[in-house]
Amino acid sequence: MQLYPQYNASRDYHLSVGDGHQIHVQEYGDPQGMVVVLCHGGPGAGLRPENCRFFDPARYRVIMFSQRGCGHSTPHATKANTTLDLVADLEFLRSQLGINKWLVCGESWGATLALVYAIHHREHVAGLILRASFLACDSDFEWLYTTRGAGAHFYPECFKAFAHQYSNWHELLDFYHAQLTCDDQIKASKYAKRWCQWEQVLCHGEPLINWSLHEPHVGLNQATLMVHYFRHHCFIEEKFIAENCKELAHLPIWFIHGRADLVCRYSAVQQLAEQLNAQLLILDGVGHSSDNQVYLAAMRRAADLMYIKLSRDQCKA
Repeated sequence: MQLYPQYNASRDYHLSVGDGHQIHVQEYGDPQGMVVVLCHGGPGAGLRPENCRFFDPARYRVIMFSQRGCGHSTPHATKANTTLDLVADLEFLRSQLGINKWLVCGESWGATLALVYAIHHREHVAGLILRASFLACDSDFEWLYTTRGAGAHFYPECFKAFAHQYSNWHELLDFYHAQLTCDDQIKASKYAKRWCQWEQVLCHGEPLINWSLHEPHVGLNQATLMVHYFRHHCFIEEKFIAENCKELAHLPIWFIHGRADLVCRYSAVQQLAEQLNAQLLILDGVGHSSDNQVYLAAMRRAADLMYIKLSRDQCKA
């Protein structure tokens, strides 16, 4: 299955959301089409214009935004930057655009944000499409940043270089926070590279290549934002999603997940999909990265099927 052709943004603007923050927003597709908003991963990755290609431009109005502190949103700062701030930004964006209900799509950390937003504002959510979902439980952080995680077992030498002999993930994240926010920019960049190297290994199975070509300040900003969120348990209570997801059981939901994902645990998402009676598309032999044809085809398929489902529901209403 081919993706839809790349198409240009119909609108490109910044929106002031308070606390000195402005978020960068792009819109694609039919201005009168079914509205879908995309929550990117990270935290701190920023919007990716090519993700509009999952959605039929003749049917969808695609809204993308870079979350506080990343991409072309300003400033690049962790102050007034929490999950509930991002939820408020989403709701403010919806209100400013005069949208009653929208489809919410999220990848990885973006799936966390989409779920938390939907729990708080379910009356404005038509459905959810969630890829490689991260649920922000203690067990998810242990999976990423301790020897009990799959990544440490598959790549023990990489994990040893990354973890600096810290066995407790809280202490490890505190260590990286201290290095990334120190006044020595050379030192901060060094540890940002190590952080991004580990992310790259988990996502792609190989270390980051050509760090000098991957603008160091971009890597430093993303690493700083990720550590900021993860040190604070993504600013949500343990098992918040699992304990509140019953509020979403009435929604059409698609989960898409690679069984071999070393970043986000498949078993946890499988249990959540069962709890919600949601659709779960399992990608055997596929990891976390969406940069392969299997994942791309799955995302387009989910978007096409969700359009059909929501269109039928609108006709019945």
